[in-house]
Amino acid sequence: MKGKLIAMVLGTLVATGCVNRDEIYANPPQELIDGVEQLMPAAAKFTHEAEAEALEKGIPLTPQQVLIAEKMGVKHPEKVRVYYVDKLPAPTDPELLEIARRVGYTNPNMAGYTFGYGIWIQNRYKSQRDLLPHELVHVMQSERAGLTAQTREYLMQMFVYGYYNAPMEVEARKLTSHYN
Repeated sequence: MKGKLIAMVLGTLVATGCVNRDEIYANPPQELIDGVEQLMPAAAKFTHEAEAEALEKGIPLTPQQVLIAEKMGVKHPEKVRVYYVDKLPAPTDPELLEIARRVGYTNPNMAGYTFGYGIWIQNRYKSQRDLLPHELVHVMQSERAGLTAQTREYLMQMFVYGYYNAPMEVEARKLTSHYN
C-alpha cells in the first residue's frame, strides 16, 4: 500500500510538471524502487503468461513482416507470433490492474501489446499500418533486456513518465514514424 501511495504522489507531481521526470528516472527514490519490486511477481506472471498464450495461439510473421522485423532490429523474427483477438489481456492482480489503468496502459482503445515474442493485436486494428512495426520494436526491446528485466523497466517508466511518454514507447514511435 505504501508503494501505491508513493506512486500516486509521484504521478501527481509528474503530471503537474512539479518535478523533472528524467531526474527521477535516473535516480528513483527507494520507495519507487520498492514499489516496482513489490509488483514484479504479479507483473512477471502476467507478462510471461500472456507471451505463452500468444506463442501458442498466434501466427508466425509473413515473409514481408519478417523483413519489417529485421528493420526494427529483431534478432529472431522466426520466434515472433501475432495473436489477433477481440480484447487485449489485462492483469488479474487488482493492484497491478489499478496501476495499469492509472498510467494509461489499459484502456479500450489500446490497439496492441507485446510480451516477449508474443504480440497481441485487437482485430479492429489489424490494418493499422504502423501497429505491427511498433510492436516489433517492443520485441526488439525485450530481446535486448529479457522479458522480466524489460517488464521491471517498463513498470518504472510507467510510474515516472506515464504510458505515452515512457522512453520505450517514445523509441517505438520514433523508429516507426515513417509507417504512418
